Parts: sequence; structure tokens; C-alpha cells
Amino acid sequence: MPRPDASQKLAASKPKDGPSKGLIASIVAVVLVIGVVAAVFVNQAGKSSTYSGGAPKGGTSDAKGLVAYPNVTLKPGAPTVDLYEDFQCPICNDLEKANGEQIMAKAKSGDIKLVWHLMTFLQDNLQNAPASAIAANGLYCAADAGKTAEYHAANFAGQPAKEGAGYSVADIKKFGKEAGISGGALDTFNKCVDDNKYKDYVAKTAENAGKDGVTGTPTIKFNGKAVSNSSPEYTQLLQQPGSFDAVLKKETGK
Repeated sequence: MPRPDASQKLAASKPKDGPSKGLIASIVAVVLVIGVVAAVFVNQAGKSSTYSGGAPKGGTSDAKGLVAYPNVTLKPGAPTVDLYEDFQCPICNDLEKANGEQIMAKAKSGDIKLVWHLMTFLQDNLQNAPASAIAANGLYCAADAGKTAEYHAANFAGQPAKEGAGYSVADIKKFGKEAGISGGALDTFNKCVDDNKYKDYVAKTAENAGKDGVTGTPTIKFNGKAVSNSSPEYTQLLQQPGSFDAVLKKETGK
């Protein structure tokens, strides 16, 4: 919770018969010292990560998304497309099946900046924790191996037909192999999965998504504006293969 305003604290502690000037000066001095210490603490906290494991390749340092192709040079005016997903979400899988390849092609060519925000609320709804979280951690481990897009596709392709069946660690490792991670990189990926390396990053990303006002998946934003889930464009993206280009142009003019 935010620290109460210093003036309010002083007013609340003020004796009814009025304090001495010396007492007021002492209190003010203490408040000033506390303020300086707090400022130093906030400044240092801003410079260091609040989660262990750091950020995966392509992930922002503040856990506000993972760029699908961080090394691609974006074309001038390329719009940002933010996708908020949970790997257990069947409707997210509908989006992947209908327009996943087209979205990836646009990102790979630099026509859009694609940013994933992995959420984990379904593991609570389905009571199968940590299924969503370990799948999200798997994506971040794959990002370190340079196989983000491939893992993303493999994980959705391997989504259980029965909602709630969830994922195991063995499933996540299988998706990594299917994504084309091999040799020493696969050993590193598997260790990352076993160690749940990005557990804190997963949690922080989900928390930030909530702060962004996202309450369901998939949520799709074009340049920061969410497509209403009751709009024809949203339905097109979920049900009409190849409709992403048309929706992108309508939403951004690109």
C-alpha cells in the first residue's frame, strides 16, 4: 500500500493542546529522513529485478511482454500487436489455428511487432496448477534457445483435447524438442524447464496483464487498443483463416 502522506501523519499525531516548536522540528526532520531513505530504496528497486532468473531473450526487463522476433528490423510505422494468452485456453487455440501462421509471418517480416503476454489464471479456474505456469515458463526457456515462435506453435498444437487435462513437465520438454531445439541447447532448455527458471517472470507478467485491465484470453490489442470480444473482427480472427490481414488493416491502416 502507498505510504500515507507525511502531512496527514503529522496532523493525525498532533496533540490537542498543540506541540512545542521543538517537537514539530524533530518530527519534520524524521519525516524528511524517511523520505530520503524511501527515495533511495525506490530508486535502487527500479534498477534491479524484482524476480529471480532475470528476463528471457526478447522479454522486457519489467515483465511486460515477450517479443516474438526481437532481432527482426521493423518496417517504418509497423504497428504493435499484443496477444494476451493462456496456453490452456481453447479459444486462444482457435486463434492460433485460424490465423497463427499469418500473424507469425507478419511478425517475422517486420510488418508488425508481435508481443506475447502469457497469463496463468486458467490453472486456478481448472484447479490444475501449475499447468499454465510451466507452459509459460517453457515459452521463455524456448526464447533463450531462439525458438520462441516454434515452441508457441508446438504448445498449442499439443493442447489437450479435454479442457483441464493440463500439461506436465514431460509435455513441456516434448514441445521444446518438437520446436526444433536440439543438442546442447535442448539440454539447457530441459534444465530451464526442470528448474522452473522463469517462475517469477511468469508470475510478474500475469500480474502486469491484470494491471493492464486484461481479464480474459485471448485479448488482442492493436497499438494498445483492444479488439472487443463482441466485435465482428474478433470473431473473424477466431473463425476465419487468413482474416488477420484484413483486421490489421482495419484497426491500424497498415
